[in-house]
Amino acid sequence: MNDDLFRPTITAAPVAAGDPPWRPSSIVYPAFLGGPLAVAVLGVLNARRLSLGVNQQLAVAAAGLAAVAARLALTALLGQTQARILGTVFGLLVWGVVSMTQKKAFRAYEYGNGEPASLIGAGLAAVIGCGLLENILIAVVVD
Repeated sequence: MNDDLFRPTITAAPVAAGDPPWRPSSIVYPAFLGGPLAVAVLGVLNARRLSLGVNQQLAVAAAGLAAVAARLALTALLGQTQARILGTVFGLLVWGVVSMTQKKAFRAYEYGNGEPASLIGAGLAAVIGCGLLENILIAVVVD
């Protein structure tokens, strides 16, 4: 009966043999600067790095697509002057989904002595590339 007292309750989660995952809390910076598409791309890639199931990956992708559509609709309604603030707001909302779906798996990864990868290169690429794509979409939809 007391044998269970010494068995660890948190075990290392299996992680793909490829690149180590990024810290989900660090994805907030591309969410703030790059908008919902940037954070959705990084969130889906990080879910794969954490070996999360298809449901978690689809949740992040769906939240990202819904946020991009909502940003385009509200920008068309409110005008281009509100586009930047809407990008930040919707980016942070998608980051909330990323955080909810990945925090537990990343914590288990860290408890297994895993070191997170640097998000600087991928984060800058997502902010620039996805931000540019969103701005092109806004220009096409609003004008």
